[in-house]
Amino acid sequence: MIFKKISFKSIIAFLAMMLFLSSCENDLGEVKKLGSADKSPMEIQENLVLEYSDSSFTRLKLTAPRAETYSQLEKPYRLFPNTINVNFYDVAGNENSRMRANYAKQMMNTQIWESKGNVVVVNKMGEQINTELMYWDQRKGLIYSDAYVKITTPDKIIEGNGFEANQDFTDYQIKDIIGTINLKEDEKSD
Repeated sequence: MIFKKISFKSIIAFLAMMLFLSSCENDLGEVKKLGSADKSPMEIQENLVLEYSDSSFTRLKLTAPRAETYSQLEKPYRLFPNTINVNFYDVAGNENSRMRANYAKQMMNTQIWESKGNVVVVNKMGEQINTELMYWDQRKGLIYSDAYVKITTPDKIIEGNGFEANQDFTDYQIKDIIGTINLKEDEKSD
C-alpha cells in the first residue's frame, strides 16, 4: 500500500515541478526571430573616420558624421544616414578619386555599398560624375548605376542612364547616352 502514503500535497508539488520544467524550454528559431526583430543598431558611431590600408599604404579614407551597425540581422549592414565622404588613394598616397553622398548603406557580407542622394565622384583629372543612386562593389573595385547620370569633363558634358567604372573613376562607360554638350566648341562660338 505504497499509494496510501503519497499525500495530495506531494502530487501537487510534483505536477507543479513538471509544469515548470517543461515551460523552461527555448526554441532556438524563436530566439533568433526575437533578436532579428530588433531593428535597433547594435553599434552607433559619431564622427567616424575609417582608414583602410593594404601593405601599409592607405587605400581609402571614409568619414561620416554617423554610422549605425546592424550586425544582429540575417543580412548585416552598416548605415551612414547623414552623408558620407570617401577618398581613394594610390600606392604613393596620392588621391585617385573622391566620393560623397547624402546616404550610404554597406552590406557587410557582400561588401556592396549603395549610395543615394546627390552622389558626386571626382577623379584625379577633375572629371566628375553626378547621380542620385550609385553602387560600389568593393571586392571588384567597380562603381555602377542604372539611374540618370551626368559626367562632366574639361571639354564636354555627357548625360545618360546608367554607367560602369573602376573605383578610381579613370575608366568609365555610360550605358545609354541621352545627350552630349561639347564645351570647347561652345567656347569658340562665343
